[in-house]
Amino acid sequence: MGFGDSPKSPSFQKDRRGWNAAWERDLATLYGSAVDIAFAGRRPITSLASDLPTEAHEMMLADANVLNVQIMTTQICTLQRDLTRKAAKRFAEDDFESHWTTRCSVKQREEFILEGLVRACDASPDFEEHRKWCPELTLKRLNHASGRGYLDLLKKLTLQDLDTIPNDFKTVPNVVYDAIHDIKDPNPHPGQVLGKKAGDSGRTYLLTMVVWNILLAFYGESENYGLVKGQRDDPKELKRMGQMLGGEVDVKGIIRETAANRLRGERHCTSCGLPAEKAGVATLVACQRCKAIDRLIFYCSKDCQVVDWKTGHPPHKTICGKKGAIAEALLAPKAPEPANDDDDWPPPSPGYTRSPALLHQLKLLKENPETDYVLVQPHPHPDHGVILQDAMGSLFFKLSMTRAVCEHAPSKVLMMYEQLEPTAVRAPGFGAAKLKKQLLKEYGVDVDEAKAARDKARS
Repeated sequence: MGFGDSPKSPSFQKDRRGWNAAWERDLATLYGSAVDIAFAGRRPITSLASDLPTEAHEMMLADANVLNVQIMTTQICTLQRDLTRKAAKRFAEDDFESHWTTRCSVKQREEFILEGLVRACDASPDFEEHRKWCPELTLKRLNHASGRGYLDLLKKLTLQDLDTIPNDFKTVPNVVYDAIHDIKDPNPHPGQVLGKKAGDSGRTYLLTMVVWNILLAFYGESENYGLVKGQRDDPKELKRMGQMLGGEVDVKGIIRETAANRLRGERHCTSCGLPAEKAGVATLVACQRCKAIDRLIFYCSKDCQVVDWKTGHPPHKTICGKKGAIAEALLAPKAPEPANDDDDWPPPSPGYTRSPALLHQLKLLKENPETDYVLVQPHPHPDHGVILQDAMGSLFFKLSMTRAVCEHAPSKVLMMYEQLEPTAVRAPGFGAAKLKKQLLKEYGVDVDEAKAARDKARS
C-alpha cells in the first residue's frame, strides 16, 4: 500500500489500537513522529493544487464537485459553531480543561482520543481517507503535555462568536500540509483554487469531527450521523482523471464506492440540513430549475426554500438554474463577517483569541444585561450574578473588562478581581480562590502573579 491508502488493516471495527498504529506508522513517513510536525524527508505525491495538468483543473470545476465542496463547507461551519458553543459551556461550567489535564490519566485520555477517531471515521466512508492530511491526530500529539495537545487543537478550531454560523470555516495551519498544497501561481486556474479548497475541506472536517467526538465521549454523549447522498459523479470524467494521473486513482473502486454510498445515503434539505423523516415530511422537493441542469438541490418546506433563496451560502437566487454560477460564488473573495449590532464588546485585537470560558461569560452577560459579571458554578448549582451598586464603580469595572476582553491585560484583570472579590467571598459556595480560578480560565491571567508584578513596579 502507498502513503495514505485507506482503509487501514486491521479496521477500526476489529482492532482500533492496531488500526490507529497502522495509521501512525504511515503518517510518520511524511510528517515525522515528533510532537512538532515537520517533513520526514519525502513527499508521497505531487502537489494536488499546482502540479496537475490544466485539463484536471477544468474537471475540478464540474458542477457536482463544486456543490459537494459547498455542502461540506456549510457543514463544517455549522459544526465549528456547535463545537464553540459546547466548549464554551464545558470549559466555564465544568472546568473541562482541568479535568482533562489533571484528573485523567494518560491511558484514559488515549481511550477518549481513540473513541473520537473511530466515531469520526465511522461517520462517513471518506473520512478515513482524509486522515493522511491530519498528522495532528496521533495519540502522542493529542496527549502531549498532559493532554494540552488536544486542547490546543480544540481552541484552533473554535470560533469567536457563539451565535453566528460563519461564511467560511476556520483552518489549522500545518507546515507540511500547507507546503504540499501551496498554490505557487500568482494567477491560479480556478480549478486549482477549488482543488485546494476541497483538500482543506476534507482535512478540516475530519479535524473538527474528531475534536468534537472526543469532547462528546468525555461526557458520555454521542451523535448519530446520517450519510448525505452526494451529487452524481460522471464515470467518464472519473476515467479521464484516472488516465491523466497515470493509474494513481482506482477509478473502478471509486465508482463502486460512490454507488454504494449513494444507496446508503439520503437527501438532506439544503437549508436546514435535515432529511425528510427528521423534517417531518414525506419527501423533499427538488428545485426544478437546478434539476434541469443536473444540479440536485432539495428542500423540506417552502420556508426553508425562501431562507436559502435569500440568505443561503450562497443565496440560491444567485445560482438558481445557472451553470457555473456556484463555482463563481464559492471562489469569490469572502466578504467580512458583518458586525453584530447587539454586541456590547469591541472585537478582539489582532492576535488575541478569547477563551471558551470567556465566550461563555460574555454570553451570560448578554442574556443578563443588568449584571456586571457572573460567578459561574457547575451544574446543578446556580450561577451568581454580580451587580456593582456604585455607578462609578460599575463604569470603572466595565472599562477594565472592555480592555481585558480585547487583549491580554493582566493589570485590568487584577482590577476586576479587586472589585469582585468582596462579592465572591459572600457568595454561597464560591470564595476568592474560585474567583481567581475563573479569571484564569477566562483571561489566562494569574491574579497573584499580576499583583506581585504590580507591587514590584510600585516599590
